[in-house]
Amino acid sequence: MSVNGQLKQLMVDNLKDCALILLDTDGKVLSWNAGARNLLGYEEAQAVGQPYARIVPPEARDQNGAPLSLTIARRTGRHAEIGQRTHSNGLDMELLEVVIPLRDPQHKLVAFGLMMQSVEAARRAAHVPRPRPTVGADASLPTVLLVDDDDHVRTTAEHMLKELNYEVIAVASGAEALELLRRDEDIDVLFTDVVMPGMAGGELAEQARLLRPNLKILFTSGYFGHALIQKGNIAPTANLLVKPYRPRDLARKLQIILADDASRSDDLLSDGA
Repeated sequence: MSVNGQLKQLMVDNLKDCALILLDTDGKVLSWNAGARNLLGYEEAQAVGQPYARIVPPEARDQNGAPLSLTIARRTGRHAEIGQRTHSNGLDMELLEVVIPLRDPQHKLVAFGLMMQSVEAARRAAHVPRPRPTVGADASLPTVLLVDDDDHVRTTAEHMLKELNYEVIAVASGAEALELLRRDEDIDVLFTDVVMPGMAGGELAEQARLLRPNLKILFTSGYFGHALIQKGNIAPTANLLVKPYRPRDLARKLQIILADDASRSDDLLSDGA
């Protein structure tokens, strides 16, 4: 190993409050530093060669059992979230996790790099809260356009999305949302209330899809889905989150929506390289 390689390894080994983990393309652990051992309780020999999914709760995995965070990172180039991971003692922990897909010069996925910290440690390191992003300010995190005419509900949802580590642009009407969609190509998800004065959520979604055919859309409402479908407010295939919802419900819905077609997109990129 070169001198630079030795120094890099020393740095990784001495980060005792920060887990640095390498996974292969199937999600199995390739490396496990002292920080990962301290944070999650597993010794290196217990972790290397094992699937990372075993410490990920079922609600944070896709239909094939793979962690959704890896699927999203493959599509977006980077994924950060606050979520539950299971310690070796069986208890769930709330951790900040950042996933970066590692690709060779031909753009082929060769591994995943993970960084994890306890939420409290991450907040202490930051000292100040993350500032609210401006339109298109940071494309490295998924951006959610939040639309709700109720000030209190909109503020609560905005705070929840930021805690889940999404970039958020919040507006009070469909007209404002459409104007932003015309100007900003970096919006990943439209998260809109269904029943609103003026332009309702269903009409907003139709107009938004004319502007952005591939835009992901998540509806929310205090009404159950069958009632909204019967009234023609939303289509039977629409993604709906019923109010009131918990942060984990919102996180799960967004992860599923953002993970959609991620593997296929990655394969197309690799084939075209």
